[in-house]
Amino acid sequence: MTAQKEQRSFSNFGFSTILLSFVMICVVIFSALTLITANSDYKLSKRVADKTSAYYIAQEKAYERLIAIEELCVNCYTSSIGAESFFGRIEAHGKTYGSIQTIDGILYLMFEEPIAENQHLSVKLRISYPETENTAFFEIVEWKSIYNIEIPEDSFLDLIQ
Repeated sequence: MTAQKEQRSFSNFGFSTILLSFVMICVVIFSALTLITANSDYKLSKRVADKTSAYYIAQEKAYERLIAIEELCVNCYTSSIGAESFFGRIEAHGKTYGSIQTIDGILYLMFEEPIAENQHLSVKLRISYPETENTAFFEIVEWKSIYNIEIPEDSFLDLIQ
């Protein structure tokens, strides 16, 4: 009977030690996983914040260019006689601010501001001759972020053969 008591007390002591060890290992593993997750969340949020900051910097540069284009339009408007003279002056002087294109008799001025290595902000303006003093000189037709990522043809997977 004493041999049975010794075995029983030894097995109870072993079970609680194994259970406590298992719980401690689980706590350490979950702590490590939490630390890894928090670190990856920090890196992701830092990348998102950097990209957002880069976009807003490019947007601010685009706003500065819009102000310069508006000043150009005001100068061309005050020194021109009519609409044809106004558009001719815009075509002559507007090339310093971006590319100028005429589509279906409508004058467009387009420019790009770099955001990141493979990304830029594309802005397209429709230039118009103001009929009254309160009319705007241009309308923003396009304001979008474009990625310049080229995928080589060799990198595609053949899914169906």
